[in-house]
Amino acid sequence: MLSIFLGVVAAVSTLLICVNAETIGNRLRIMDRPDNRRKRHAKDTPLVGGVAILLPSLVWAAGALMTGLMTDNGTLAALMLCATGVGLIGFADDQASIAPLTRILFLLVFLALAFFIAPHLISPTLHWGSFQSTSIPAWAYCLLLAITTAGIVNAVNMADGQNGLVPSMFVVWSLCLALVGDPVVSQAALVLASMSLIVLLFNLRAALFLGDCGSYGVTFLFGLLTMLSHGEGRVSIETATVWFFIPVVDCLRLIVTRSVQGRSPMAPDTDHFHHRLQAKLGDTYGLVAYICSVAGCSIISALAPQFALVCLIVLASIYFSFAWLAESTAKLADQPKDELFDLDKDFANVVPLVVEKGQSRESA
Repeated sequence: MLSIFLGVVAAVSTLLICVNAETIGNRLRIMDRPDNRRKRHAKDTPLVGGVAILLPSLVWAAGALMTGLMTDNGTLAALMLCATGVGLIGFADDQASIAPLTRILFLLVFLALAFFIAPHLISPTLHWGSFQSTSIPAWAYCLLLAITTAGIVNAVNMADGQNGLVPSMFVVWSLCLALVGDPVVSQAALVLASMSLIVLLFNLRAALFLGDCGSYGVTFLFGLLTMLSHGEGRVSIETATVWFFIPVVDCLRLIVTRSVQGRSPMAPDTDHFHHRLQAKLGDTYGLVAYICSVAGCSIISALAPQFALVCLIVLASIYFSFAWLAESTAKLADQPKDELFDLDKDFANVVPLVVEKGQSRESA
């Protein structure tokens, strides 16, 4: 009963933040204002979606610690302190732009802090779904996690360019972790799923955007939960790869193609995977295709890790067929130089809403 009560408190807190998103956004100075060039959504939109997920989840974790509901104090402390820190970096970027390299460095600092607080995050073994487990030195495992965590967080940040997209992936990843995680991870994941679903409903109506607090802090929280599950042998390398495959491979493709075109890898454009799906299928069906691809393969690989490699092949086929054969809606590289976006910004609001007239924040 106590667990249910804390979960309800977290969900109600998220709902209250979403209902009062505009007031909170104005007071915290995290409003995304349209300018008819780079930001084309219909009206000033609060960047409080990440706050609405991260803050109640940390309140839930604090309540679980104080009531003794969770006995793994090191794990919860790592989740609370480190996800809060990364979320605050994203929050600061929502208020005033922070250089991407600075954000990555802070992220790595909080990851190191998580390792210090909860050393069992560092697994001596790589667990595979289709192969024998592989021993790995602690330093190599930490390096691997540093690279993958920074990559996943930034990839999800770049994918946050259509209303409903990233919150939907949050719901999917939460449910997957709830299916395979230990009691601590499962309960935290169910709470995250309920809060992400509430934010998703408001985001689809263009009532709020996730903001960098969400794309950074919440994604980092998912990273910690996935690390815990992998260290316990509950999530294989192939399964985790399936979960994050599309946003990560899209990020890598854009870095390569922008560099080949002589542009900064961080230069925003409308050449993301969701743009190409929109061009081929339309806004709504493009979003549905994206999420169904992620959800279907993620759930299958979570429940049956032996099929994760098959899921990877399916996802790769879907991704590269649309990423290379479909035309994007518009190429900002073709616009005059003075109309290009600020390279230090992660988001440009150029994507039509899924449900209502307006625009969602577009990532780099």
